Amino acid sequence: MFFGLHQEANSEDAFSFHNQSSFVDETNIIHVLGEVKNESNSTLREIVVKASFYDANNNLLGEYQRTAELRMLNPGESSPFEVMYLDQKTADRVADYKLSAAGQQAPGLKEKQLEIVSSTSRLDVLGTYYINAVARNQGQEDAMNAIIIATLYDKNDKVVAIGRALAEAVPGTSEIPAGSEAAFGIAITERLQTQKTVKYSLVADSDQYSSNVVLYKAAGPGVTSSPGGNQTQPSGCLIATAAFGSDLSPQVQRLRVFRDGIAMQTFAGSSFMNLFNAWYYSFSPVVAEYERGSPWFQEAVKFSVYPLLGILEITTLVHDEISNRSDSSESAVVVTGIAASFLIGMLYLGPVAALAAIVRKDLSLSGFWIPLACSWITSLTAISISAVALLPELMMFGSGLLVMTSITSAFMLAAAGMSRLRIVLFSRNQQFPLLSP
Repeated sequence: MFFGLHQEANSEDAFSFHNQSSFVDETNIIHVLGEVKNESNSTLREIVVKASFYDANNNLLGEYQRTAELRMLNPGESSPFEVMYLDQKTADRVADYKLSAAGQQAPGLKEKQLEIVSSTSRLDVLGTYYINAVARNQGQEDAMNAIIIATLYDKNDKVVAIGRALAEAVPGTSEIPAGSEAAFGIAITERLQTQKTVKYSLVADSDQYSSNVVLYKAAGPGVTSSPGGNQTQPSGCLIATAAFGSDLSPQVQRLRVFRDGIAMQTFAGSSFMNLFNAWYYSFSPVVAEYERGSPWFQEAVKFSVYPLLGILEITTLVHDEISNRSDSSESAVVVTGIAASFLIGMLYLGPVAALAAIVRKDLSLSGFWIPLACSWITSLTAISISAVALLPELMMFGSGLLVMTSITSAFMLAAAGMSRLRIVLFSRNQQFPLLSP
């Protein structure tokens, strides 16, 4: 769901808003996120961001407000914020929102005596983004009620999620004694948002002090960002990127268009991609690194990718046709996934199945069809239930099983077809021995 935005400020025009985004979560609550900037010449505290929500006829549906994440903003500083529209029954009627903010003047500047020392992050298979950080108090006073705030951004610099955690320095408190360090552990569970993350920022805040904002590159699925820096650990590139030499190559872009334009636009598709990425990134950095130093391997990968691009072109047409005839994007992506998986299995594993049928003259497949049918039923049932109940873990299981079942079905059909052809040719040679070689 996308909304328009009109910006308002308090009477002194002390605030501006930046990097806004909005989304509807699995419980039909609307989240509006962004950053509010102090445009005044004074330090402001207790900043409250208010969002007014309107329908398509500009009728006010409701107003909700929430305190900005940082307790004080010096002139020119920004704080992330998140306001939620909680009326689930009327959320579908929201077409627009307006933002405004108000705050109180603080007596003086807030000192930057906190320092972000290090940070690591990872995105797990379930879509939870974990950030572990360490902050140091360089001030003369203890930093009381210390927290660290993480802001996740997408490729367009829009805020997609916010997380926070208390300091873990003195047991039973959230303070950082003067001259000491504290660890922080943040878990951001907005699964449909975390997968969009390409970078994140951290800022520490307490009653006495705050820190400067530090920006980090985000960790991809299965990859951990490096400690104490703004880069991730060397992860190579996607295997296709290493083969074609650049992530801007047309071939790599076509793969990304299918992933981002079709798969990632749905609950079923994004759930499967979370599962796939965790598996893929467990080995792709090593393969890509080897690929860069092996021209023959690069050519082999290119040769194998071109048929895949053809499959994606075909299945994109299938997806578009189903989408035009149906209002359900989820069903369209499921059918597209079945078609793509089946064609991939037939193209890449079909020759192996055919060879097995030729070599093994006694090849029998009768015992595999019942388990295969049960696998189809289980995967489709899991997808149907998770689509209604919005259960990401069950959707990952169902979609993953569906892909594996589709690929296996293609393998089995190829083997059965070749086995049947071999029997027919053998029978013909028996009837017409002069035609046999």
